Amino acid sequence: MILIYIRNAARSAWDDKLYSTFYILGMAVAFMLIILLFTAFRLVRSDAQPFVNAENMIRLETWFTDKNGNEIGGIEAQDIERFVSALPGATGYSINNTEEVLVFANGKVRVANVGFVSGSHFEINDFDFISGRPFTEDAIPQAVITKSFADKSFPGDPLGEKMIIQKQEYTIVGIVQDFSSLQNPFERAVVWVSEKYNKFTPSYETCYSTNILFDPNMPVHEMQENLKHALTQYYQSKGIDADIKKDDILTLQEAKYKHVGGSIFNYGSVAILLLLILIPALNIMTLSSAKVYAMTTEIAIKRALGATKRQAFGQIISENILLSLIGFILAVVLVKPLLGLIDKTLYTSGNTASVLSGFSLDITVLALTLILALLFALISGGIPAYHTAIRNIAVALKGRDL
Repeated sequence: MILIYIRNAARSAWDDKLYSTFYILGMAVAFMLIILLFTAFRLVRSDAQPFVNAENMIRLETWFTDKNGNEIGGIEAQDIERFVSALPGATGYSINNTEEVLVFANGKVRVANVGFVSGSHFEINDFDFISGRPFTEDAIPQAVITKSFADKSFPGDPLGEKMIIQKQEYTIVGIVQDFSSLQNPFERAVVWVSEKYNKFTPSYETCYSTNILFDPNMPVHEMQENLKHALTQYYQSKGIDADIKKDDILTLQEAKYKHVGGSIFNYGSVAILLLLILIPALNIMTLSSAKVYAMTTEIAIKRALGATKRQAFGQIISENILLSLIGFILAVVLVKPLLGLIDKTLYTSGNTASVLSGFSLDITVLALTLILALLFALISGGIPAYHTAIRNIAVALKGRDL
């Protein structure tokens, strides 16, 4: 019976090519947008590589305020190691200062975001190294770059190539996979070098943001309380009455969720998802109703010859399911090339992390989209199919109401 449904659906779709083409293309566009929406939600709300420790890592900004609202700066670079070593539950840390500077590479000059970081930056984050390795701070000046920056700056293998940043020459020792800025909106660099070579230009801000990694078994509120107490004591030792607020001590997961709008992001995602389902579904339902009406006589004859209402419904809905699945497959095939095209159009300079680079065909995203594809077929084709399947046979054959 299933094979009969598939064969009839394929024949019906082939007979009405214009309807089928409109249905498939409309669904492909809708499903591509749904895949993007699900992926964006996953990147914001989960610990996606390379920032796999977002739930148990707290990012401290470069400034705090005192009780009078005056800025008192961040933890001084020379104090960070001692501060973290005395912090209960802390298992590691890294420091970061990102500067937008001129980079001389392969005989060309380009502006790029360069992260001056400690070597532990690649230990507390799980960067995907395509080739090479992280730099070591006790070696000659070395750099790690993203794949997109490598592709734009070097025609061949960039490992071992030289680049000049702030009049300092670096040797490229590692290439990492690109990531989406949705995974960490505070990590904007496409080049990383050791912080000991940082000249703090052009910003001239001599403070670093600090990422502190805690034991994954420690509750978030305990991390925050320990850190708040340690910060208060640190500034008291300098004669400053610091005003440490809860929003100053957020996990990376909380910080990036807040950055994209918090609960507004959740509600907005749900609203967009509903629109992407309902608007195309209503349009397709109108076309499906017209097509099913044209099949009324055929369905009535089959029912007169012994077909049940369920079989009649199955014949009609099977075409919608088939076309929706084809639209889903087309969306899966086209979504990555489309993202690549958009990325090349919007991020031609390659000087900062792209929003689209981290989008991938995650199995969970594909499964949810497939479920929506089947749901869509039931919504758009189920109602007209049901009314046609239960219609009085005599009425359907006469083509008018009795």
